[in-house]
Amino acid sequence: MSTIGTHQFDSAILKRRRKVRVFLPSEYAANPAKRFRFLIQQDAQMAFTVRDAELPYGSWGIDEWIGKLATEGVIDPPIVVAVDNSPSRMREYFPLSDEFKLYERFVLEELLPWIHANHRVLDGPENASLMGSSMGGLVSFALALNHQGFFGSAACLSPWFEVENNQYVHDVLKKVQKKPALRIYLDSGIRDWRDLDDGHRGMLLARKELLRLGFREGDDLQVIVDTWFPTMGDFTNSSVKDDKREAALTNQHNEFQWRRRMRAPLEFLFRKQ
Repeated sequence: MSTIGTHQFDSAILKRRRKVRVFLPSEYAANPAKRFRFLIQQDAQMAFTVRDAELPYGSWGIDEWIGKLATEGVIDPPIVVAVDNSPSRMREYFPLSDEFKLYERFVLEELLPWIHANHRVLDGPENASLMGSSMGGLVSFALALNHQGFFGSAACLSPWFEVENNQYVHDVLKKVQKKPALRIYLDSGIRDWRDLDDGHRGMLLARKELLRLGFREGDDLQVIVDTWFPTMGDFTNSSVKDDKREAALTNQHNEFQWRRRMRAPLEFLFRKQ
């Protein structure tokens, strides 16, 4: 049986306590000699089904999806280390801020050593991935790009490249000259709660730069534009709360949509080798 444990992580770098939620697949206990690939997930409060009843749109259901895909034989189930966001989320997840520099140090200097010391994870960047949505997608991309010696892939759902007029793309990504040793998954919808494009155009700007650097779609780059919108019937047996269903008909920037799309990034990151 898979498990989800919670840990109170006292960070000397962030000068605050952060909750870390760790998903261990059923194989972890069943096969004590095995080591696993792992995923660092942003916005842990939204990651797992145990939170479905508390969240307006339900959770990402990562635990449910990993179990399903592992049973199908599609992926090698990973360990998921999910870090709760904080009141400083927007700044910590923005790669050009001072708060990001602290969050980056926390991940590299505190979280990664803790993961390796306390869990049976495989070594090497090819076995370590990052994933997040919105600003969590942006920070996942930036951490992977900055630290290719630690991370080999990132999945970014509705990534918020557009923050500060796509400043990260213009000031960082466009200046990269050497192809990063990474695998990148990007997706977005086409409409969000603002009646705008779910960051779609910013994502396509990032895609353009990745293609310039030599990434190849269908190989080390996957880009999905999601044009699907639900009807009221699609919320039956879902975790979307009654008072959010009307808005969710036209807003793709939420956990209901990211949960629905979860097969693609998990297959991209952890498909059987």
